[in-house]
Amino acid sequence: MDCLKTGYLIFYFIRVSRNKSEKKRRDQFNVLIKELGSMLPGNARKMDKSTVLQKSIDFLRKHKEITAQSDASEIRQDWKPTFLSNEEFTQLMLEALDGFFLAIMTDGSIIYVSESVTSLLEHLPSDLVDQSIFNFIPEGEHSEVYKILSTHLLESDSLTPEYLKSKNQLEFCCHMLRGTIDPKEPSTYEYVKFIGNFKSLNSVSTSAHNGFEGTIQRTHKPSYEDRVCFVATVRLATPQFIKEMCTVEEPNEEFTSRHSLEWKFLFLDHRAPPIIGYLPFEVLGTSGYDYYHVDDLENLAKCHEH
Repeated sequence: MDCLKTGYLIFYFIRVSRNKSEKKRRDQFNVLIKELGSMLPGNARKMDKSTVLQKSIDFLRKHKEITAQSDASEIRQDWKPTFLSNEEFTQLMLEALDGFFLAIMTDGSIIYVSESVTSLLEHLPSDLVDQSIFNFIPEGEHSEVYKILSTHLLESDSLTPEYLKSKNQLEFCCHMLRGTIDPKEPSTYEYVKFIGNFKSLNSVSTSAHNGFEGTIQRTHKPSYEDRVCFVATVRLATPQFIKEMCTVEEPNEEFTSRHSLEWKFLFLDHRAPPIIGYLPFEVLGTSGYDYYHVDDLENLAKCHEH
């Protein structure tokens, strides 16, 4: 009888211990599910466990796709200088091609312009962002450009994910307004060529690796959720070689350099090495402030701010 009673007690304690362990695991699982649910984007209501897990799987799958796209767009060629970031190298390539990046919504709103637009059309990127592309195109070309964009959208079968992953390249030419300091000057237009494709803003990476995908402002994303933009390289039809040419008749000790907004060297002409003692490849991608005399830094910084 005592043995039977002892057996029941042992069984009871084992069962109680097992129930406590199971309850502890359930409580821990519920805490993890609750924490996971609070981390999901756009979480405005209470979700059950299966919904939290499904949304987490969807988020991780999407993150994996974006990471794969980022890796695919990474510049890995041996001819890219190691001292230049992908963004700086992209900027140099655009300058060399007389081109710049432009991203516009399907209604014509400009959401991104690369810095190289300044040296080509004399506009600051901030002058174009949040403006309509049609403000910079001659009125006679508005309907044609709008038709090109809208017709391409209609043919894309509502922009399915399969279409956006395909080579949905679009090319067209038009004129774009050149910037001017004096508003009284007559308007001047440059003939340009757009080459680009449509991208879903949901698949735009926020890691700063290069070009548009690296620098689009996060503040744009909520209002553009589930929307599509047209990302293009815009090139001048007539290259402006004159901007790189030097006046050989003048023996003055001067040279031309071009800098990013962070004052990093983007271009240095052939007259510089005998004057400053550096070859172009030695300074490209480095800050101009590294080479100035300490007594001149304050004045240079003031000029840079303006």
